[in-house]
Amino acid sequence: MNSYLPFALFNDLQRDVNRLFDNRVEPYSSSGRWAPAVDIVESDNGYLLTMDVPGVSRESIDITIDSGVLTVSGERKVDHGEEAKVAINERWQGQFVRRFNLPDTVDEEQVAAKVENGVLALHIPKAAAAAPRKITVQ
Repeated sequence: MNSYLPFALFNDLQRDVNRLFDNRVEPYSSSGRWAPAVDIVESDNGYLLTMDVPGVSRESIDITIDSGVLTVSGERKVDHGEEAKVAINERWQGQFVRRFNLPDTVDEEQVAAKVENGVLALHIPKAAAAAPRKITVQ
């Protein structure tokens, strides 16, 4: 006998809606990898990208910029010990990759990153706008 699962239907609908929008990502991708949650805030001077990475060591986080694409990847390993029998395993683990197209207005050379309290913060400054230049007629 099949039971009616309204929350399962809602989760399916939410997953389908998320696929339509690039800025929303499921916690787990179809490849089995998880995707940390991200917030991006714009200010006059640049962007602040924050990503939840609790339990991920700073040594296992790799950040690159190539051809205007910011890539953040890493891995979280959970060690329960060799003799442990896991009764419940709800915490995510394994590799993740997130990619972001950067606007042309950012200064890629000045991007800075730090991890604090399980949150990765990327400061992405905007390039200084070219000031108008007055040309003197001789």
